[in-house]
Amino acid sequence: MMIKTACDPTIERHFKGHENAITSLCFHPETTQLVSSSSDKSIILWNLKESVRACRFLGHKDAVSDVTYAPSGEVIASASNDRSVRIWVPKITGQCLDFKAHSGAVRSVQFSPDGEKLITASDDKSIKLWMVQQRRFLMSFTCHTNWVRCAKFSSDGRLIVSCSDDKTIKLWDIASGKCIKTFNDVKAYSTYVEFHPSGCVIGSANVTGSVKLYDIRTASLYQHYATHKDSVNMIKFHPKGNFILTASDDSTMKVLDLLEGRPIYTLKGHANGTSVTSVTFSSNGEFFASGGTDQQLLMWKTNFDKDDISRKIPRRLFSPIEELESNTKEEKSHKDDDTPEGEDIESLHEKSDITNLKNDKSSYCKISDAGALTKDIEYKVINMRNQRPFEKGRIVNISHLPGTYSNEIVDALNEQVQSLSDAVTLLEQRLSVLEEELKNNFL
Repeated sequence: MMIKTACDPTIERHFKGHENAITSLCFHPETTQLVSSSSDKSIILWNLKESVRACRFLGHKDAVSDVTYAPSGEVIASASNDRSVRIWVPKITGQCLDFKAHSGAVRSVQFSPDGEKLITASDDKSIKLWMVQQRRFLMSFTCHTNWVRCAKFSSDGRLIVSCSDDKTIKLWDIASGKCIKTFNDVKAYSTYVEFHPSGCVIGSANVTGSVKLYDIRTASLYQHYATHKDSVNMIKFHPKGNFILTASDDSTMKVLDLLEGRPIYTLKGHANGTSVTSVTFSSNGEFFASGGTDQQLLMWKTNFDKDDISRKIPRRLFSPIEELESNTKEEKSHKDDDTPEGEDIESLHEKSDITNLKNDKSSYCKISDAGALTKDIEYKVINMRNQRPFEKGRIVNISHLPGTYSNEIVDALNEQVQSLSDAVTLLEQRLSVLEEELKNNFL
């Protein structure tokens, strides 16, 4: 018999309005709105006050792959397979700025922490950096040799992390424009990547069903969770940094406790046989949302972070990152003519200012029946806190592999040994730091 607790996640709202798979979600910084993108070529702005209707924004000519709020919450950026990026004012007037960003489908888009820059990643194998207010292209990052699935800023805006179908994750220094670290995975590529709130660890979602954490200070694998039966489409760190939320093609989500190194919840809310394609936390971590190929958007109350208050072990997994040393010299800032020769890039300054965007009344419409609260929607929360020790993080799950000693088992054991070695190395580093602190305190 499954016992429910006050720390179990619960569904608070159920939204439906998209006509195809949901591809991305993002909460307004003040958790007053939620925006979603879809393969139906639209984005929908969901107002979390029940009395306010949702609005659909149209304009992209192909599937919208990503959507995000600026840190101020005043504008929204969306990326599409039509090779363009649009910047919207989230009002019913339908104002937007659009520009051709890449020569291939644009997979991801994100504002820098200060809201001044925009990073885009594309199937043209490149990542591009843009100045938003000055409306100009800054630079390209072009070391990947296959489609770039995702690119994200670090919390301080100095670094960018990207993942590609070339089976690499790359760390870029914005000041120099160079790749400073590369993490290789010989088995399969990552579908999504982002920084831990501390800035010193990278989390990645993998097509093999695993989630990996890399320590950028030691350039090594820190944790490995083999938790899903199918591809992991997206991961999101809880704002406090102690949990990861995952979305998978196996129709489930997982909540991973990074301090305990194991999954603590399996969440089933989307239709069986469909994929959970996107998840996101609100800025305070109180809520999270999920979307999938079943066209459903679910808003959940987190609850599991309440356990953090009574936790007896340290509540922070990582200390904030220290200043990274770079062997590259400072390079002069890029100017308007820095666009690489031969690239077909539409300059932002050829468009109107973001504060004076074009108004196209046909680009939006109200959704009268969207955002209805469905209290009786079926969902299942499986508490995994009592699961067996061998399934914890840092240990590769080989329980489903064949009984013979195949290459897959050898690889899995090698990864387990490497993970344990990395953990020991990290513990030694932490002990050294602790010893130094104790010495300083007694001097």
